[in-house]
Amino acid sequence: MMNSQLMNKIRGCYSSNKDRPCIVLISELIGLLIFFTAFTTLMVSCNPSILAELSGKPKPPTMGVLALSVSGLSVSYRNRNVSAKWGVELVIQNPNLFSTLYLDHMVGVVLYRDEVLGVRSLEKKPIALGPKEHKFVSFKVWSKGWDRDNEGELKLEEWVVANIMNDKDKERIKFSVKMGVWGKVKSSWWSTKSVIMNPRCLDLTIHFVPMKGFGMLLDEDPITCYVPMLDN
Repeated sequence: MMNSQLMNKIRGCYSSNKDRPCIVLISELIGLLIFFTAFTTLMVSCNPSILAELSGKPKPPTMGVLALSVSGLSVSYRNRNVSAKWGVELVIQNPNLFSTLYLDHMVGVVLYRDEVLGVRSLEKKPIALGPKEHKFVSFKVWSKGWDRDNEGELKLEEWVVANIMNDKDKERIKFSVKMGVWGKVKSSWWSTKSVIMNPRCLDLTIHFVPMKGFGMLLDEDPITCYVPMLDN
């Protein structure tokens, strides 16, 4: 309505045969221009995240563990290895207002006290996360023993095997999930850069069914992961 009235005044200013000044009309135009410029500047300067994103430093994705399950857990003290299958379910969200995140390749690792038990490369299509968009990702990690020095069988330290056996008897084991993620951040049509992320989801407590090799997380809310992101 305001724009319509302003346009009518402009037409009237130029179409009138009377000697009538347009100073008021020009003042209104300048006032509106100053208002919108000041408002935009204030919004950007008062929001550091917007300013950082526009300057080429968008935030990394937020990530949370929705579920973690373990099945077929078998521990051999004699062979010093662990066999199991872990199922991981994550929610990944792009917190940025303008940037799009592309996750091109992901590798998942399951650990026990910083000792690697299994590794899985995710052979899936790249994941694209638009501004404020979230998606769910699930994958499985198998550990049946792998070590290039001993016919493909992984040899763990004795203390690792002993602690896992002890924790299994207590029906509660803490695992961690770490990932390597290679991708890109597109902040605008002219600005795209490659990044590498190392999400860390630590101290995930698995509760086991008595006398069974199956266990799962009991947390109802997603467990937040730490996601550092660096230029690649």
